[in-house]
Order: sequence, then structure tokens, then C-alpha cells
Amino acid sequence: MDLLELDEDSLMEIFSYFNFNELLALSAVCLRFLHLCQRHLRKIRHFELDYRSVVGREHYPDYLRNVFTSLGPTLEAFRFSGGYIMDERLKQLIVDGLATHCTNLRHLTINYTILNAHHLQSLAALLDTLQHLDLGRCDLTDDGLGAFLRSARPLRLVTLAVPGNSNLLGAFFKDWTSAERLEQLDLSYCHSLNVQEMDEFLCHASRLVAVDVTGSLWLQRNKDIFRKDGRSVTMGTKLPVLEYYKAG
Repeated sequence: MDLLELDEDSLMEIFSYFNFNELLALSAVCLRFLHLCQRHLRKIRHFELDYRSVVGREHYPDYLRNVFTSLGPTLEAFRFSGGYIMDERLKQLIVDGLATHCTNLRHLTINYTILNAHHLQSLAALLDTLQHLDLGRCDLTDDGLGAFLRSARPLRLVTLAVPGNSNLLGAFFKDWTSAERLEQLDLSYCHSLNVQEMDEFLCHASRLVAVDVTGSLWLQRNKDIFRKDGRSVTMGTKLPVLEYYKAG
């Protein structure tokens, strides 16, 4: 008997014996199989993509397509760390996959991956649902990050972490008035960041209670800015820590 002749319950039972990579391969067979694989894989809500495993695959574009079409719609958290020197095509496929398929994402972590203005423009599609964003050590610039953060209204971010982005001077705070929900902000080891640039921003970020500016060369000169006008912003953040299913 052909598999396609079986009823839904029988196919679900058969598919339960396949592992993660086998389900991904089956998801590409036909639309019916994709829906069955999505039902089996939807228990994976937090997913970490293993760069080393993916880049070693001969047909990694097909693999990434299967990952995002099968997991993307139900993912709540995604994490990826590539490296400053990485396959640019692979990076673009990941960015496009996230933007197209991960429409319910709440947590996004991308570290040690150079993200330019074009990448950020694509990822801006996720800001409608994102609540926690970590773009640590992504070689961000003020222009790129500023345009990205201003592109969504309202901005739903509760926590934002951009540690280790040494090119950030603080100009991205200018005209960023949509951070009403932001509670924690990690700017650690952005050594050139001018804390004074945050003054007007802090007037709009009314829920901000914690900030980490460890390593800022400007902190001592402007350390009172977080107590100005009755503000009560503590030093140091405690960002959410999740467990991830890791594959590649």
C-alpha cells in the first residue's frame, strides 16, 4: 500500500517513529507530509541552529528551507551564533527564513554574526511579535540599529541586548520614541557608547528599570543620568534564559 493512501491517524503513528532529520526530509515530499511533520515538530518551541553542522551539509539551502517551513510557524524562540567570518549565502538564507516563516517568534538571539542594514531591514518583519531580542557582537552601527528599532510601532520589546557592539556611539537613541514597553537594556562592552545620548530616550522608556553599560568609557562622566528627573534605573540586567533544542 502507498503511504499516501493511509488515513491521517495511521500516518501520524508511522511518522512518530522518525527522528528530527528524517521528519525534515519527509516534509519536502508533499504538502500533506509537511502538515504531518509540522504537527510532530510543533513541540519544539525553542530552537537553536547549529552553524557548524549546517555549513558542512552539501545541500544546506534545502535543509534550511525544510527547517523554517516545518518549525517556523510555531517557534517561540530561535538562537544562532555564526561567527564573524561565515558563509554569506547561508546567513542570508537564515535571515530570510526567519522573516518569512517565524511569524510568532517571541525571543530572537543572534550572536557573533555581522548584520548589516539589509539584514536588519529583513528582520524588522519580526518586531510585531518579538519581546526579547539579543544581537550581541553583531557589528551593529547606529544608523542600522536606529532604523531597525524605529521601524515598528508599537515596539513590543521588553528586553533588548546589544552587548559587544563596539561601533555603537549612541546616536541610534535619537528619535527612538517607541520603547514604552522596554524594561531591560544591555549595552555592556559597547566601549564607545556615549551614555549622554540616552537622555531624551529615557524620557520615553518609562518602564525601563535596568540597564547594563559595563565597559562604557563615558559612564563615569554621565553616571547620574539614570537618576535624573526622578528616574530609578538600576545597574545590571537579568535577561531571560531559555533551554533550546539544538540541531543542524
